[in-house]
Amino acid sequence: MPVKAWFTTAESWFEANVVDAAELATFGFVMLCALAVVLIILAFSLLGSLLKTLRNASGARSARNDKTPGYRVLVARPSGKRAGRAWKWLLTALDSHLSEFNFGAPLKLFRTGTIRGGMQTRAVQRARRRLEVADADMLVWADRTGQRADGFVIHGLSRGGGLTAAEARSFTLVLPGKMSDLEGQMPRVAAYLLARELQPALAHPQSFRAEKMKTLSDALSELLAESPALSVALRSRIEADFCASSVHVAEQSGDMEALDHVIMLRRIHLEDIKSDRDTSRAVQARMDLGRALLARATKQFDRKTVEEAISHLSKVIEALQADPTIKRAQAASDAMYKAQNLLETRKRFAVNFGG
Repeated sequence: MPVKAWFTTAESWFEANVVDAAELATFGFVMLCALAVVLIILAFSLLGSLLKTLRNASGARSARNDKTPGYRVLVARPSGKRAGRAWKWLLTALDSHLSEFNFGAPLKLFRTGTIRGGMQTRAVQRARRRLEVADADMLVWADRTGQRADGFVIHGLSRGGGLTAAEARSFTLVLPGKMSDLEGQMPRVAAYLLARELQPALAHPQSFRAEKMKTLSDALSELLAESPALSVALRSRIEADFCASSVHVAEQSGDMEALDHVIMLRRIHLEDIKSDRDTSRAVQARMDLGRALLARATKQFDRKTVEEAISHLSKVIEALQADPTIKRAQAASDAMYKAQNLLETRKRFAVNFGG
């Protein structure tokens, strides 16, 4: 056949001018081995992905099927350098101290696989799906990028306050990356900040009895005094909670020492804060300072103290009135009042004139 003869001729020419049959067979064997190695690597990669998916699904199902009363918290293995050690630190911090700041409420931790990508959209979507499958109260994942002051970044989704997985609030906490800086009170710091996300009412001391807030206030005082590695942002957050809880306790108990401590702290904060750049911090500082001064004047009347309290609280009101959200709420309220007034007017017209 012409085709067969052509192939025979081409094969003979190739063996004579390019490579002989033995070398061609060797080349084919090498390529076959390389293909086999690639297929084995691909198979192991697929197997690893399958095992990872099964492990993640298993952790989520375990949380969902667990009927133990209390909070359920999913903790993902961190990504990055020395992730295993960072994961162990995070699990130990939460297991040892999270209940302390939830006033002894029971909780259970569940491990799950790594979520890469920080707060990128795909990573958050993956986290929401996992949170929904697990029906957990909070999911925490982290990235460890190095030993810098911002080298250990914790991300999370919290359903605190009765939110669904789709509504869960996202948050980020920045901690030091050097493990030696995470010793001492830092595990309690991380536990408190995560407890605050899990139970948002902790930021509103009036929601709790003064006895509970006294315990929290004492604990926060220890954290502030014994955590030199705290960043400015986290220290400011804890100081704000400490001052708010201390004022609430002092208002109920008349603890003058606690009031004086808050007054001193907040005066220092107001000197440090540039109100034009950080309005929310300035408003909170003036609110705490005004309340503390007023509580002090209630126990020991002093006109200058009352006048200073009025000055700070007036500035709080001015700042809130300038807030766009408050303005929108006021505009909506005014519009609703006009609508209701219009209905009442038409109703009176109909009664009086039969319209």
